[in-house]
Amino acid sequence: MGREIERPGLSPSSEELDFVRKAVDHVRVRSEAALTRKDGEIRRLRAEVECLQIIKQRFESIVEAVPVIIFACNSKGDVTYINNSFTRLTGRPPEDALGAGWQSFTHPEDVANIKSALALAIQSGVPRGALMRMRQRDGAYATFSATGAAVRDGNGKFLEWYGMLIPQPGQLHVLSG
Repeated sequence: MGREIERPGLSPSSEELDFVRKAVDHVRVRSEAALTRKDGEIRRLRAEVECLQIIKQRFESIVEAVPVIIFACNSKGDVTYINNSFTRLTGRPPEDALGAGWQSFTHPEDVANIKSALALAIQSGVPRGALMRMRQRDGAYATFSATGAAVRDGNGKFLEWYGMLIPQPGQLHVLSG
């Protein structure tokens, strides 16, 4: 096992040796049990991460498949996420809509109304529907119904706003291609 410590002129009694062996065995058993618990916890955490990755993939698949523009924004109304339906409409990458970039694709007459409706909705947490026009890749504008919902933490503090821009009847084709 290990080296024995020499004690000049002293030799351990059998009781002392038994005590030390039992103490070492006890520490070894407790250490192995702790490692087994940690190993089980690591396996559980890995399974949870895998489950979260599957949920994320499902969410992304759904969000990218729907024929609506889905977005998230912070408390200032800055877009932090927008799906690829934006690209299908505008021909521009989603990054162009981030922050206040969405405003450059919104009809100039609609920007102030949308910013106001969004600010009120974020403040109150109550969705406020609005109509808005967005510029398509050909320069023409398509009309969308805007709606969304606030996401809050357990204490009611605002985290993010998730919204949708739904093409108006007769304009459903604008996000098809």
